[in-house]
Amino acid sequence: MARKKHAADIYNEAQIARAVSFSIYLRKSPTRVLRETASSISDARTIEARMNTEHGRSGPRAAIYAITPEKGSYFIPDHIQE
Repeated sequence: MARKKHAADIYNEAQIARAVSFSIYLRKSPTRVLRETASSISDARTIEARMNTEHGRSGPRAAIYAITPEKGSYFIPDHIQE
């Protein structure tokens, strides 16, 4: 039997679905941050993979955030693909 989703997860998924853009963020150090934008989750996943490959596996991984029309940002976990 599938687990019931938490209300916060349902809300976040709804916000991700209405996103107008996606921001890919990789913090390399306290003063060095890499950011790129994409128009779809699939494009964002491609950029995320490239950033993780180019900047090695010995540090933090890139994170993707959905940007809503109101400029809110919502973290996109790895299990959300589309």
